[in-house]
Amino acid sequence: MPHPANLNTALSLESILRSSAVTPATIALLEGKVHVGVTQTQLERLADTSSTEKKVKVSRRDIAPALASKVIGGTTVAGTMYVGETVGIPLFVTGGIGGAHRGSENSMDVSADLIELGRTVS
Repeated sequence: MPHPANLNTALSLESILRSSAVTPATIALLEGKVHVGVTQTQLERLADTSSTEKKVKVSRRDIAPALASKVIGGTTVAGTMYVGETVGIPLFVTGGIGGAHRGSENSMDVSADLIELGRTVS
């Protein structure tokens, strides 16, 4: 989502969770560390697309390189599932999941989200 819709959506979802007595644990990579639960300031920094700071989408396979590079990273569904399962979080909210495209039986262009879903969900 473009800024500021990305930030407003995240803040809205966190607010809905809090109103239902759930503690939000938005996942992000900042300063070479995985954060499970971020402050509003950290969320604003992640969402700000006008900043010159390098920001990347982080799938499971990208976590180690992103941490080593100390870039700012927002997790994809696959990255969120992996980190969430690692720390014992069984549920999460997403705006959508990647899939397979027409012709993927030939191109093998299948989203890492689907592969991770197969690994993570029991």
